[in-house]
Amino acid sequence: MRTSSSRRGRRTAIAAVAVAVTGTTLLTGCGSDGDDGAKSGGTITLRVGTFGSFGYDDKTGAKLYAEYEKAHPGIKIEESNVADGQKYWDTLKLRLSRNSGLADVQAIEVGYIAEATGPTMADKWVDLGKEGGAKLDAFLDWKVKQATTADGRVIGLGTDIGPMAVCYDKDLFAKAKLPTDRDAVGKLWAGDWSKFLEVGRPTRRTRPRAPPSTTRRAASSTRSSPATRCSTPTPAASSTGRTAPA
Repeated sequence: MRTSSSRRGRRTAIAAVAVAVTGTTLLTGCGSDGDDGAKSGGTITLRVGTFGSFGYDDKTGAKLYAEYEKAHPGIKIEESNVADGQKYWDTLKLRLSRNSGLADVQAIEVGYIAEATGPTMADKWVDLGKEGGAKLDAFLDWKVKQATTADGRVIGLGTDIGPMAVCYDKDLFAKAKLPTDRDAVGKLWAGDWSKFLEVGRPTRRTRPRAPPSTTRRAASSTRSSPATRCSTPTPAASSTGRTAPA
């Protein structure tokens, strides 16, 4: 962790890792600005840096900032958002290298988590496992490991795991002599997407085919059949998911 004589205490940057549609990891880093989001007139300003649309804000999001401020009187959250995720990441790396300009909480695309935990950047983050305040046991083990360095330092926490669901036609499955119960269907391809393809092959022989003249209309329709059910597959959820700041 780097320090500076101009600092009024240690500054922590927590990085949330976000993945396109799902998946992010919360990381922590050190900065050296003299104005380190510290106390001002009894109020602590917590600066949060994000990219794209995280959905935490009070205007168009889930109002999580307002909820946090209500639960923690004396803390004011200020978000700085950059629309372009790549520009955001490039700027963040530059600021980390200079040990200056970091927000207290920084979001990071989950696709960069390997680089963030790698040898060139691992020592730039705070170890949440030792700092206290982070309930690591409240997160899934595999998600915590995503943001754990080679020497065992936890530098981030996930915002979500990006769960997925598969919709299927109950009547079509019955014709193909496949189980129709959602839990039983989920077990058909649990743990392996190749099983998903294997299960789908029998249904090709039983599914109805639209007449040539109506193919285009049928292809553009998005209306679900009354018999459609949804099943949550276990294999895919572990590969995605958003991670955010604590």
